Amino acid sequence: MRLSPTRMILTTLYGLFLLILLIPLPAYSEESQAMEHLEKMIEKPKAARKSLKDEGILLEATNTMDILSNVSGGIRQKTTLTGDLDLLLTLDLKKLIPNWRGTVFLYGLGLYGDDPSKNVGDIQGVSNIAAPNTWKLLEAWYQHNLFERLSLLAGLYDVTSEFDVIVSASTLFVNSSFGTGAEFGASGKNGPSTFPSTSLGVRAQGILTDSLMVRAVLADGIPGDPNDAHGTQIHLRKDDGVFSSMELAYYQYRIEDLLEPKKEIVKESPRRLTFRRIGRSAPIEYKAKFAYGFWGYTTSLDHLNKVNSSGEPVKQNGTYGMYGLAEYDVYHEKEDTDQGLTLFGRAGMADPNVNRISQYYGGGFVYKGLFPGRNIDGTGMGVAVAVNSHDYKQSQRRAGQPVESTEITLELTHSIFVNQNLIIQPDFQYVINPGTVPGRNNAVVLGVRLEVNLNN
Repeated sequence: MRLSPTRMILTTLYGLFLLILLIPLPAYSEESQAMEHLEKMIEKPKAARKSLKDEGILLEATNTMDILSNVSGGIRQKTTLTGDLDLLLTLDLKKLIPNWRGTVFLYGLGLYGDDPSKNVGDIQGVSNIAAPNTWKLLEAWYQHNLFERLSLLAGLYDVTSEFDVIVSASTLFVNSSFGTGAEFGASGKNGPSTFPSTSLGVRAQGILTDSLMVRAVLADGIPGDPNDAHGTQIHLRKDDGVFSSMELAYYQYRIEDLLEPKKEIVKESPRRLTFRRIGRSAPIEYKAKFAYGFWGYTTSLDHLNKVNSSGEPVKQNGTYGMYGLAEYDVYHEKEDTDQGLTLFGRAGMADPNVNRISQYYGGGFVYKGLFPGRNIDGTGMGVAVAVNSHDYKQSQRRAGQPVESTEITLELTHSIFVNQNLIIQPDFQYVINPGTVPGRNNAVVLGVRLEVNLNN
């Protein structure tokens, strides 16, 4: 079989990336003239940034690119590039203003490139950074801490930064369903308040015990503008209704982590800055997490399988859903407790009357430091299953467009920590019944994620 130029390039890239696995993490020598020159070049900006951080001002930036090729099946065989430039500003007011316990957070996005799902035809999203090209403000909120166990937040807010979070999966996998469950992400008229469109909201979070946490949120029922995804659009329309959600989460900590209660869940090396929005609520690393959440909208939505005498969809006031998730650190290496195996799983359901995806099931594993000498690299394999609702299937059959019941995505990925400035992540996805369209061939997606840290 003759390879196209695109496939030849991807094959060559894969060979180069896999060779990196055989190379131990570099130990830079102080005598290295090249490194000394480089350190001198970046010493001043790094010092200035550290000085700002010490004063309570943290600036962060990263650029993430996905180069994904649908090499077989789906709609068409094509390679796409999609990118996400993240700019973050955190103001720690307890350092800037004496005796003040608050935080200001601003998160800007620059989105560019094409959506690879247009080639695959899937409904779950093979790239979790794909979105319409635009510049926008994703988050802008103020959080105030009360009595050390209660915090209140208000502003432009990404709900899935704290709700429905499996950290091990969210910070590694490329497919969207391993971040936010497919049934939750596709709910309502424009999804919940999350990437790439957010809305104004108010969130309260309480630490009930050292292991038990509860959080609740109220937000605008239709984030952004469903008809125009460009720019930051904040509309408070009467017909939007209200989105609400509550989650109860239980954390089990390792003994060694309890001895360092201020240990951050994302270490300085490496930092997956694109996913700073995921898992901010976890105060320290944990051995296990179990969470249950439910959500609802008061928004008026079209019933999928009922029409009135005029042939128009019957309106339903509001919808709902729920999910459960688990994440468990089943093994860690004795020499380095940060290396080891984590298992995760999630199940969710949504009201089948107005939501296309009524059920979702997902799970898999993540192993950090699987290969000798590659202690920071992450390896993961997962499966994501999205199930069409009965009402949606009935409506499609009535329209002469029958659909399959489920779409199943298998993903195998490996992140390679090259240095403080670069992470390279080869990725493989196999999509069964893409888009649940009968007769559409299963898709094979090959590609690579490049994450460039712009802070150092």
